[in-house]
Amino acid sequence: MKSYYSISPSRLTLYTTLALFAAMATGATFAAWFNHGDTIFLSLIQAGLSWCI
Repeated sequence: MKSYYSISPSRLTLYTTLALFAAMATGATFAAWFNHGDTIFLSLIQAGLSWCI
């Protein structure tokens, strides 16, 4: 039995928009981590060390 499944244009537009939004959010998060990663990492280290003291 052969079945044919087609995505309607409105669903395709929705999925494309969601994928684009996810890609932009991932890119923005990576860019923020790239610019401020050392500060974030050091603050996490300091917060972890404060629990040890």
